[in-house]
Amino acid sequence: MATARSLAALLSARATRPGPRRAGGAWPPRFAARAAAEPEHARRLVAEFDPAVPLEAAVTPPSGWYTDADFLRLELDRVFLRGWQAVGHIWQVKNPNDFFTGRLGNVEFVICRDANGNLHAFHNVCRHHASLLACGSGQKTCFQCPYHGWTYGLDGTLLKATRISGIKNFNKNDFGLVPVKVATWGPFVLVRFDDESTEGDVGDVVGDEWLGSASKLLSTNGIDTSLPHICRREYIINCNWKVFCDNYLDGGYHVPYAHGALASGLQLQSYETLTYERVSVQRCESAPSESDDLERLGTKALYAFVYPNFMINRYGPWMDTNLAVPLGSTKCKVVFDYFLDKSLLDDQNFIERSLRDSEQVQVHQYSTNVWL
Repeated sequence: MATARSLAALLSARATRPGPRRAGGAWPPRFAARAAAEPEHARRLVAEFDPAVPLEAAVTPPSGWYTDADFLRLELDRVFLRGWQAVGHIWQVKNPNDFFTGRLGNVEFVICRDANGNLHAFHNVCRHHASLLACGSGQKTCFQCPYHGWTYGLDGTLLKATRISGIKNFNKNDFGLVPVKVATWGPFVLVRFDDESTEGDVGDVVGDEWLGSASKLLSTNGIDTSLPHICRREYIINCNWKVFCDNYLDGGYHVPYAHGALASGLQLQSYETLTYERVSVQRCESAPSESDDLERLGTKALYAFVYPNFMINRYGPWMDTNLAVPLGSTKCKVVFDYFLDKSLLDDQNFIERSLRDSEQVQVHQYSTNVWL
C-alpha cells in the first residue's frame, strides 16, 4: 500500500520534463521523446486510486496497475526516469576501466570508471546510429560502436569517427556520449535521468535526496562500504514489479505461513515498521537459538524498502539487496546482491549454507504462487 500511495502521488502530477539534449542536433529517432502522449485510460487508472484514504479504509489499487502496458509506460516516465535510482554497487566499478550496463524501460545506460578513477554514466548508444556500445560488464579502455567503429573514451569524448573526412560543419566535440548523472551512497551506485548537469554530488546530499530522513538511520546500521560483495543472483518472475515490492512490504504478515523456518528464527512479536518520506524500514529481533540461524541472522534484522524498487536487508554479518526491474507489465527481473562481513570471507561452509538458505526462501515463494 505504501508503494501505491507514493505511485499515485507521482503519477497524478502533471509536471512535464524535457528529454536529454545533445549539442549539435536532436536525438536519434529511436530515442527521441522518451514518453509519448499518455493514453487517457492510463490516466483514468491513476484517478481510480485515492492516496488520501486512511489506511484502515483503503483498498488495493486497480488491477490495471499490475497488468496494463500503458500504465507501465506511465510509471517508467513519471517514476523511474525521475529522481535517483539504484542501479548497482561500487564493487562493479571498483577499478579503473571497469564498467557495467543496464536498461530501464527503453533507456540503455552504461556506468564506468575511467583511467583516472572518475565515475561516469552515459546513455549506452552510439551518437551516430544509436547502436549499443557495450554489453554486460567487465573492463574496457574505450567503447567502440560495432556498426561503424565510432570510438569513445570512458570519459565520454568521441575519440574517432570513421570515414568522415570532407563532411562540413562536423565538430567531434559535439558528439560525445550523452551523460547521465551518477553518484554513490554507501556501497550503492545511483543514477538519475532527469538531471542534465554533469557535476557530481557529495554523498550526504545524494543520501538526503534519495533516502530523505532515513539516511542517518541506514548509515548507522551497517549500510556502508565495508562489506565486500560475495555474489549476484537474478530471477525472472512472471509478475508485475509491484507484486514483488508489495510482498516485501507486507511486513511479517506472510512470514509465519510462507517461511516457517525463517519465522522460527525471529521474534515476530518484536516486528515493527517505521515509515519515512521515501523509505519504509521493518525491524525484528532474532529468537534465542542454538542453531546456525542465529549466526546467520544475528540478533536483529533490518529490512529497508527504498521507493520505488530497491530493498536493503541487513542481518547478522550479511547484507543483501533486491532490485525489482520491470521487463513488462507482467514480468520483472529481481537482482539479488549479497555482501558479507570481512571476518567471514574465508568460511566457505558458512557462506554456502547461508546462500542455500536464502535460495530456499526464494524458491518457496515461487512454488507457493506468492507472485500470482
